[in-house]
Amino acid sequence: MQKVSKAYKESMKSSLRERAYIMISFGLLNQEAQAKAKVEQGDFTYYSNSTNILSEKTDDTIYATLEENFTKVDGTMFFLPRQNASNAYLDTGIISDKLLTQAQFELTINLNVPATDFKGITINFGENYPVNFDLVSSSGQVVEFRNNTEGLFSTEEVLTNTTSVKLVVYSMKNPHSRVRIYSIRFGYGLVYYNDSVMASSLESYVSPIGADVPQIDFSVQLKNYDHYFNVDNPKSAINFLETGQEMEIYYGYQLPTGEVEWIRGNRLLCSEWESDDYTATIRCQDVFRSMDAEFYRGLYRSAGKSYYDLALEVLADAGLTDYYIDPQLKNLKSKNPIPRVQHKEALQIIANACRCVLSQTRMGGIQIKSNFIPEAAASANAEATYSNVKKIMDGTAKDEYATFAQNYTTADGKMFFLPRNFGNATLNTGFVSAVQSKADGTFTTNPVVTLTQEVACMYYGVKLVFGHSIPAAFTIRTYNDGTLVTEYEVGADEISKNTVIHTDFDDFDVMKIEFTKTAEPYSRIVLNNFSFGDITDFTMTRTDMTSSPKAIKQELVKEVIVPCYSYQTGNQQENLVSEEVTVTAGDVETFFVGEPSYGFSAALENQSGGVSILESGNYYITVKFTRTGTFRLEISGYRYKIVERYATKTLNNRGKTIKWENPLISDMGMAQDLADWLGDYYQSGIEYEYDTRGNPEIDVNDIVYQENEFQSDMKVNIYRHTIIFNQSFAGKVTARRTGG
Repeated sequence: MQKVSKAYKESMKSSLRERAYIMISFGLLNQEAQAKAKVEQGDFTYYSNSTNILSEKTDDTIYATLEENFTKVDGTMFFLPRQNASNAYLDTGIISDKLLTQAQFELTINLNVPATDFKGITINFGENYPVNFDLVSSSGQVVEFRNNTEGLFSTEEVLTNTTSVKLVVYSMKNPHSRVRIYSIRFGYGLVYYNDSVMASSLESYVSPIGADVPQIDFSVQLKNYDHYFNVDNPKSAINFLETGQEMEIYYGYQLPTGEVEWIRGNRLLCSEWESDDYTATIRCQDVFRSMDAEFYRGLYRSAGKSYYDLALEVLADAGLTDYYIDPQLKNLKSKNPIPRVQHKEALQIIANACRCVLSQTRMGGIQIKSNFIPEAAASANAEATYSNVKKIMDGTAKDEYATFAQNYTTADGKMFFLPRNFGNATLNTGFVSAVQSKADGTFTTNPVVTLTQEVACMYYGVKLVFGHSIPAAFTIRTYNDGTLVTEYEVGADEISKNTVIHTDFDDFDVMKIEFTKTAEPYSRIVLNNFSFGDITDFTMTRTDMTSSPKAIKQELVKEVIVPCYSYQTGNQQENLVSEEVTVTAGDVETFFVGEPSYGFSAALENQSGGVSILESGNYYITVKFTRTGTFRLEISGYRYKIVERYATKTLNNRGKTIKWENPLISDMGMAQDLADWLGDYYQSGIEYEYDTRGNPEIDVNDIVYQENEFQSDMKVNIYRHTIIFNQSFAGKVTARRTGG
């Protein structure tokens, strides 16, 4: 669920909604030219850096120099160091060596591609920008720009049949100054709003148990003003669209105050487009759709390898750098090799084995995140002899011992005398701090209770039940993988014996509650019970639905069986590859086997030498030939023997049996955890489909409350969600009941 304001939530629930908005943006970027282009040597300052101007770059590192109306004294600029041999300068971009009054400035960029066309160019000059300049192509085309007034300059001009681009600058906004270039993009950004968007649909799907690879499909229909998207128009934008270009989608909602609150829809990749004289339709899809190449580097490891490292291996092989992997995967290991599958399927297998969900974030990155309610344990920095902090999460009524703390002990028969010798005979107590507060209620050392979850999870609020002594102030801090996520200070006006904190705690694996003051002096902290709040604060009511929910009762499941696979070495070498090859000395080729094997040896039939193994895994062998000719290549090796054991989760006395095969499961404990997790999913077997008024803030795999006249507080997992824009929001939901 995306974070939205309270005003947004209230207005979206009202019977009459305000206006809806959409914004889509995409760049007509020549991706090959952008990736391969290089800046030629030029008349630049010694502290220039041309390395990154063709990638994403900002102008946040600027050296102050004695140029006209340039240097600021507001702390935004840096002192220029003396010229040194190490070239240890900030990433400044390109800066002309001479002031422009002394000579015109020229910059040449070789595209390093065959002669190509591209539409538009975007150049970030910064605050002191050129006023008059030209763009010159290698074919002699000259595009003149005069009286420019933009520091972030962009144009839709088309440069045709060119292998290079030359920028020639004649004059600047500040005459006695240098030319600065912070970034260059070969393309033009297009942005469309309600007045240009006729209709759009964003459909997202993710399997809560990793049964399928996630899928996102977006389609937008634009008005084709002035035949801007016609293929036959030489300046048409559609001729410069490329498969894989990014599109940003945002949804907006007008609050009652008139302000528009924007929510990121997603960042997707353009896949196909079409147009006629009146409309243009562009379709986009998720990053997984382009991950069709096969991963074949799986390798058996007797000591095991963490699922985190396995995921990194797959992502690196796919060339992806934008991802999030749940840290809990570092603690789980598999001995088995990843099978020969597509990269996206390899990630799916890894996520499923660890009870995680594979998905794409709204920023366009890949995410592997835990999908179960984690267990949590409590601890404290120091507790009294009769304290038992581990029991504060069990929900039971707690006993309290009478003490001489001010205004603490009651004489109603509900407190107990402290025994002289506790041994193991303490009553059912919660957390009692070892240290007492001082006369002003503060502590010498603040008591801290730490709640540690096995995996990161988010909650909407917490509940604390105190004893007869209550604090006057405490601070809640949450952490995810050691990084501070949320810090929330609680004052005396929010604290009572039963304290409920209504605030959002984003994903965290550790929560620390630091008590800083007591309501009464010379008191201890007595925390009897603690519980996390709901994992959702959204309810899909009947007024949010525009159709009656269709309930689907699926076939009953008797049991779920999860095999655990053990790899055993073979005892007989086999001929795995026998193929006639025609090669030249120095050739390198890779051969694949269908079943996991090891201990490879390669030879050319009736030849001595002539081939050697460069590298291998359990599914491939890469060899190098040192002879020229036609030979029969023989590769021998051993096949692993795979033994299965089964973990079973019984659900009902009758129904079908589901055998869930995940080839990475090599540990019976993980197999049983997976079987239990799958059993929880199949237990309900009830799904719902209905139309809605549309909620752009909902993410697939969100758990929400769904109004039901027979089941109060019924929770469902939304695994398919469609948001439709047609000058207003509409939506479709497919959800599965969670729990009983």
